[in-house]
Amino acid sequence: MTEPPFPESLARFLELRGLSQKQLAARTASSVASVSRWKNGHSLPKLPMAETLDAVLNAEGKLLSSWRVAASGVAVPEWARTLSGIEEAARTLHIVSPVLVPGYLQCASYATQVFRSGWPLVSDEEIARLTKLRTERLGKLPLLRVTAVFPATALTGFDEKVRREQAQHLLNLIATGRVAVHLVPGGSILLEPASTLLAFRLRSGELAISSDHADGNVIHGNASHGRLQTLVTESLAMALPARHSLAELKDLA
Repeated sequence: MTEPPFPESLARFLELRGLSQKQLAARTASSVASVSRWKNGHSLPKLPMAETLDAVLNAEGKLLSSWRVAASGVAVPEWARTLSGIEEAARTLHIVSPVLVPGYLQCASYATQVFRSGWPLVSDEEIARLTKLRTERLGKLPLLRVTAVFPATALTGFDEKVRREQAQHLLNLIATGRVAVHLVPGGSILLEPASTLLAFRLRSGELAISSDHADGNVIHGNASHGRLQTLVTESLAMALPARHSLAELKDLA
């Protein structure tokens, strides 16, 4: 779903919060005339004021996203148009992986086996380097909280040693309070999404969604957000609650 025009978003949040233009002007240290111009589409506020409006109206990034579309034609800031930029600006991540344990949550033995399977001709040194990068990534994002959905077969499909190490690694991550795991039980299949889907909520309240593919990561535009968020919600509905997933992980460790 595309973002509504900024004037429409501003009018909607004014109505939702029960504020008049005069009250909004007072709370944002602006003039009533300025608020009127923004609401009627006669002018666009500067970025700092757009951020203030979003915060005052408790719009959770939606008003700011509409402002970005009006100002530049895209909904996320320039620094958040790469995966690394998104990761560093994000505060929460909902990730759905249809086959494997998500990369952020992989232990060294699991990641090594995944890389070795995907790139059989790569040297051991390169596999070790890639494994180190993958397994250290979550630790370099200390403010990020992760909710992960993936099938139980992502663990049971590996040999016992790797399975036990990975299950224990997940239990350790859960114990930090930063990670929640929802396992899709055996007998259920995640038909969608077909590839790993990552829904980040940025510190501004804005949403950024990306997906992993064989040839790299794709960052999706706002027009796709509604459909992709639905896939995340449906995947969570198919998975076990966190406490039941925790019990299953303990059995696998």
